Amino acid sequence: MQVQNTIPGAQPTRGARRDEAGAATAARGAATSASGDSTPAAAPAAAEREAAPLRAARQREQGLSNRTVAGAQRTLNYLDELQQRLKVLQERLSRRVADGASKAATDGAQDDLQDALAAAAEAWQARRDETSGFLDDALRFDADGRSRVRFRMRGLSSAALDGGRAETLSFQTRSARRTLSVVLPEGGDAESAVRQLDRTLAPAGVRASMDAGGEPVFSVAEEQWATLQTSLSVSGGGIRYPAGQSQPVRLQRQKEALDPAQWGVADSEQARRTLREVSQALERVQRVAESLRRLLASEASATAQDGAWASQFAGDLNLALNSASYETYVAIAPALGGISRSRVVELLSLG
Repeated sequence: MQVQNTIPGAQPTRGARRDEAGAATAARGAATSASGDSTPAAAPAAAEREAAPLRAARQREQGLSNRTVAGAQRTLNYLDELQQRLKVLQERLSRRVADGASKAATDGAQDDLQDALAAAAEAWQARRDETSGFLDDALRFDADGRSRVRFRMRGLSSAALDGGRAETLSFQTRSARRTLSVVLPEGGDAESAVRQLDRTLAPAGVRASMDAGGEPVFSVAEEQWATLQTSLSVSGGGIRYPAGQSQPVRLQRQKEALDPAQWGVADSEQARRTLREVSQALERVQRVAESLRRLLASEASATAQDGAWASQFAGDLNLALNSASYETYVAIAPALGGISRSRVVELLSLG
């Protein structure tokens, strides 16, 4: 069963759990390691090796991990709260715009508007903490809880990388223990250069890719952004970057989905522009929230069906064993003998 999901970063991974070949493989695996369970006190390393296949099987067979589901629920709670604050701000902005055509806003109404604006800004500033890193500043849900900041690197545009002269770029950053160098060949294309940059900068936590417009875009974990801004430097061969001593790289962070610092309400015209931006932001927040609701509903439905299948499978196996021949018992006994209490407990603990 596939979990359908429209959230970037949360890919469907649930497989056909009821596949007979998969069941046979699991039974053979249990039989193979049966002798290890008979040891009264297994070594920690052996226990870890024994648990590894269970974890791998869980990752293959299940859809979203428990941590991702919890992160999605927490993110949804945050988005619901953000929606409420944006709606309040939208309503008060609408009144301000309507009043502006005939009269100036009263002091009380202006104070209420400022309070609503401050509440929305405060909610947005708390995004990372409130979602535990599952929602980034572009309203993208990250299934691993590692929200990333996307940015441009001055001097590394598509035009600068496409078909240029050969050059070696050497990057230095506080998070990397060594200089990271990449050789851009003569006449190379921008896409290949970006792939090379991605491999080169990965040890520093920086990833590179091409955006929808064919321009290089870089990203780093949100908690690393401040450090990267002040520590990333580069030296080149005098083509894209100066030769000699490394120079700081100018990084331009991509615009956030919400920008409350730019929302003004001093007059009716400012309030009208802000109302337009708040309305657009509210629509985006609502779309992401609905996508998360669909994702969680799909996961809950899949989990319920898995439980029903497990109950049916147990009943079918019981009936099969009650009417089985001696040859069937001989074939299945080694697999069942390898399923000890400790193995079951370990499996359940992974949930």
